[in-house]
Amino acid sequence: MEVRTATPAMEPEARSEKRAPHRPEPRLAARVIAGVAAALLLVLAIPRPVWEARLTAPQYPAGLTLSAYGDRVEGDVKEITALNHYVGMRPYDPDDLPEMQLWVPTILAAIGAAAVSTIFWRRIWGRLARLFVWSIPFAILAVIQGRLYQYGHDLTTDPRPALHLDPFTPWVVGKTHVINFTTSAFPGTAVLLILLAAAVLSFGPGLPETGGRIWRWMRTPVASEDGS
Repeated sequence: MEVRTATPAMEPEARSEKRAPHRPEPRLAARVIAGVAAALLLVLAIPRPVWEARLTAPQYPAGLTLSAYGDRVEGDVKEITALNHYVGMRPYDPDDLPEMQLWVPTILAAIGAAAVSTIFWRRIWGRLARLFVWSIPFAILAVIQGRLYQYGHDLTTDPRPALHLDPFTPWVVGKTHVINFTTSAFPGTAVLLILLAAAVLSFGPGLPETGGRIWRWMRTPVASEDGS
């Protein structure tokens, strides 16, 4: 007679032991250092420009510059406004840009997100906090691109400008050619600092562990071909 032996059911603990090892969470000290570094980078971004542009033309051999900060615009604003009026574009008016009032609150919210990421790290709130910091630079450029589209399409026809232009779209990043003018635009230092803060917040806590693994791997002796 065949005798069957019952196989005992595996306990949850036993099953969990056979699973792939879970990557350890970065130590609290590493997370705090990364969070503080990210917060400092965000503070450094406040007084720096978020977007810059340089306009060149034969009649302006030295070029005209425009630097957009979170709360103001500096550079050759009067000259560029005069050129805009010449082709029917609206003059620059800070009152038409209410989003500038959100600059400092946005940075403060990003600093708060850095703290949330440090505390909760792999939990959903920590992940959402890091995603929020990553989204800020792209949101800034998207808002500026929307304003540039508005300025290039909302052209004045009454009174008729000295030079008629068809609606056009200035690019937030790259070159835009209009008549004999070339505008080169690029993200400002503030956007780059926020991106760096997001990178430090996301990858900084794991660098000590990764560096330690690389160091141990480099110090591991390589076996010779004859097995000795």
